[in-house]
Amino acid sequence: MAKTKKNRYAHSIISKRIVSLTLFLNALFFVIVMAFVAFVFVQQYETSSGQNTQNAAMTLATSVDHFVEEVVRDGAYLANDASVIAYLDYVLTHELEVITNPNDPHYEIYRDFMMKLEGIYVHRDDVYSRVFLAIDDGCPGGGSCRITHEATLSTPAWQISDQAWYHDLEDEAYGFSKAYIEGDDTQLITLVYPVHATSGEVGYIGIEMLYSSLDAWMDAQQSQIDDAAHVVLYLDRATPQILYASHPDHGGYPLLEGANILSLDQTLGFGDLGMAHLIAHQSQSEQPQKISIFGQKHLVGYSSVSSSDWMVAVMIEIPAYFFLEYFFLILFGGVLIILWLISLIVSRRIRKTLSPIGDILLAIDEIKQGHYHVNVAISENNELQAVGEALNLMSQEIGKQVELVFKSVAFDPLTGLKNRKASHQEIDAALEKSTDKMAICLLEIANLQSVNVLKGQSVAEELVSKVAERLKTHVPDRHYLFNNGGYEFVFVIDNVMSLERIEKELNRILDKFIEPVSFKNLKVNVRFNVGISVYPSDGKSINSLIKKAETALYKARQNLGGNFVFYNDQLIKEVSYKAEISEQLALAIKNEQLYLRYQPLIDNRNEIYGFEALMRWNSPTLGEISPNVFVSNAEESHLIIPIGHWVLREACLAQVAMRKRFDKKFVMSVNVSPVQLLQKDFIDNLKAIIRETEIDPTFLVLEVTEGVLIESSIYLEEVIKYLHEIGAKIALDDFGTGYASLTYLKQIPFDNLKIDKSFIDGIFGPKKEHAIVEKIVQLAHTLEMKVIAEGVEKRKQYEYLRQIQTDVFQGFLFSKPLSFDDSCRYIDQFLKVAKNKRIDVFAGKDFSE
Repeated sequence: MAKTKKNRYAHSIISKRIVSLTLFLNALFFVIVMAFVAFVFVQQYETSSGQNTQNAAMTLATSVDHFVEEVVRDGAYLANDASVIAYLDYVLTHELEVITNPNDPHYEIYRDFMMKLEGIYVHRDDVYSRVFLAIDDGCPGGGSCRITHEATLSTPAWQISDQAWYHDLEDEAYGFSKAYIEGDDTQLITLVYPVHATSGEVGYIGIEMLYSSLDAWMDAQQSQIDDAAHVVLYLDRATPQILYASHPDHGGYPLLEGANILSLDQTLGFGDLGMAHLIAHQSQSEQPQKISIFGQKHLVGYSSVSSSDWMVAVMIEIPAYFFLEYFFLILFGGVLIILWLISLIVSRRIRKTLSPIGDILLAIDEIKQGHYHVNVAISENNELQAVGEALNLMSQEIGKQVELVFKSVAFDPLTGLKNRKASHQEIDAALEKSTDKMAICLLEIANLQSVNVLKGQSVAEELVSKVAERLKTHVPDRHYLFNNGGYEFVFVIDNVMSLERIEKELNRILDKFIEPVSFKNLKVNVRFNVGISVYPSDGKSINSLIKKAETALYKARQNLGGNFVFYNDQLIKEVSYKAEISEQLALAIKNEQLYLRYQPLIDNRNEIYGFEALMRWNSPTLGEISPNVFVSNAEESHLIIPIGHWVLREACLAQVAMRKRFDKKFVMSVNVSPVQLLQKDFIDNLKAIIRETEIDPTFLVLEVTEGVLIESSIYLEEVIKYLHEIGAKIALDDFGTGYASLTYLKQIPFDNLKIDKSFIDGIFGPKKEHAIVEKIVQLAHTLEMKVIAEGVEKRKQYEYLRQIQTDVFQGFLFSKPLSFDDSCRYIDQFLKVAKNKRIDVFAGKDFSE
């Protein structure tokens, strides 16, 4: 039997090797054929692209020639015009002057000359900057002189040899200068055309073209050719100059000449294979050139502009492998199809003969994975059939034994659910197969400890058993429900698409416990705490996911009312960090670790309305701690009561000190915690602080958040009544982020309303929050409240808020929170600046972190 099995496997291996070799040879043949076709196609593509490149260069050169010819015609027209020659004769024999007197005998000569110059300028004033007549040595006095179409005469110091275009003249009928910069950074190219006087002396007609007009015209021509092509226009001289480069990365080349071109090539990392190499490789041949420039291979076509010494180069990057890869893709696609057909024919018989072996191996794998209910069915009467039947019998016997053992060690006897060890193995296996997100929910009966204390352990255990029964009844089959040890349950939700899906499923299950659990004449209302972690973002094994769910569960226990909390990386830090803060916070006042900062409040009359006192904590062990962290901790531990008392006293002392120092009464705004405010002795403590610090209460504002409205609006009304009796004010802080409604605003007489920073940040956002802010301001003013905008960081925010009649502004645009001494310096500097200049000085720049 063993020998037969070995021979069958050997036969299978040899057959597969023969098939593989046949397929390999066929594939090699097709690769060679398709590679040859791809090579021929690429060569043809390069030839076609090169011809297109050369044609584009010739077309652009012809277009540039038309542009240049118009300038040349204008120059030739003036150089040969009788009125221009007549005026040149006049200047050579008299003097260069503007003749405005019609009675002057030479007036007509001057008039006709100027009409010619102006006519040329006017008909192309979008291209021409100036049209002029210049004379070298023939001017009266023996110097150089010039007159323009605007009747502007050169100064006595003007010399033709100082002009940028003069040195570019050659012994030709006319010539174009290099592009140069004149005067107010105007970039020009000058056409110079010689004019011969009757006496034989020579003058020069000059037409100064705006370089920008050439650049714009070239951009328009560039758009008419292939998008992949890039154009370079340059002077073809011993010292070449770049006039135009269309590539967006070559913006630094225009107007460079000579060695400066090579220098920029090297700066840009092109070395000797940049723009200078493009010019040096110029060919008069009508065939395109293949050049390695700018880090890539290019096809380059050159064509000269016949009316000037300009040269056009058009370059297209050669895609080195794109088409080759494309054809190889076709190649491999064809090979795969043919291989599939061959393999289908050759291996059909092999598959039929050896297919039972695959079924047997699959059954063995199932048994290895713990699935013992396998059935191998083999129709052919041979040795493989006997093996299959033996395997079926063996798997059934093993399955029975494993099931007995599994039930004794894998299930929790109290709940009837799989225990921690068994569940972890099963969930890990599911995680390995899953491609979707899964939620691990750790459920704890929140009030089980109370039941245990009041009714005893046996009742508590019975409750756990009943809860498990109800959970099993309402948990869908596709989900997993396990016992996690002790009295915790693990509830797994698969195919999670969103956090809302998890919340919906949990709420559906927890809603089943709205009705009490009844047993032994008892009815117990069950509340759950739930910690949730999500696969794979929070972990890829059940151990790590359970650990993180336990961290989230710890956080859920701290929240009152029973709820569920999702794990995040910050939670584990918060749990340990929060415990350490609680220990350190009790010593913060005693050790003088708390201190105040004061942020200026600026009103719409450009005056300092006052300051908001902001508490800070610098712990020697924990460092600088955000108020958002330690204030909530202080509220939970009620340490906020002595801390708040200290803050209120220090802020009042600061206001009094500012009043004495500057003889001005600034408003001092102080945040008051709901926990502190709702203490029955709060009013008595406030009276004591006012009496001790001698603050004028009319300049004291207490800020409360929207949360206090929920805690006790009745007691808040009593506090507000007392504040108004003594002239103090109360402000609703962070409006729009919590619980406040129009009903509260109407019922409770707040003096100030502070719009939360989140609304200010969204003024210029897409959600039309500017309209919301405007309506809030209008509503507050209708209710006779002063409006304070928090978190103003940009000048345009301030301008808009001022426009809609906001009363007071606060934010980093004006100042960050300051120490007392810095606040005094701020006041001193602010008052020294004229009122109409203060915003420009102290809020001139947007705040940026």
